[in-house]
Amino acid sequence: MKYIYESPDKGKTIYRREFNNYNKKEKIMKMMSLYEYLGHGAGSELGKKVNEAARKLGIKTEKRELPSNHRGWNKPEWGKGPTLYPETFLDLYFKNGNLNEGTNGKQLLRG
Repeated sequence: MKYIYESPDKGKTIYRREFNNYNKKEKIMKMMSLYEYLGHGAGSELGKKVNEAARKLGIKTEKRELPSNHRGWNKPEWGKGPTLYPETFLDLYFKNGNLNEGTNGKQLLRG
């Protein structure tokens, strides 16, 4: 299956649709680790806080599996790789300072 990727706002929002199907398009969320987002290691305390906030809000996370010999990722308690979060969630978490606990994840991630 072939897909076309479109961005009506110069890369801020990306939509994917099947080739020659103009009726159905889906919004693509960029998933990233705290390291990718911050540009440096977050540390275990901040990582736990972000993970707890995501869990409370029902934010979907993913794991990036790294090889066991990956340099810099060698503590067994860290698991197989970093947790990935939607970039929009990380924007809200770090740029707004706090998240409204009464808001669910679906509302937070709507464009």
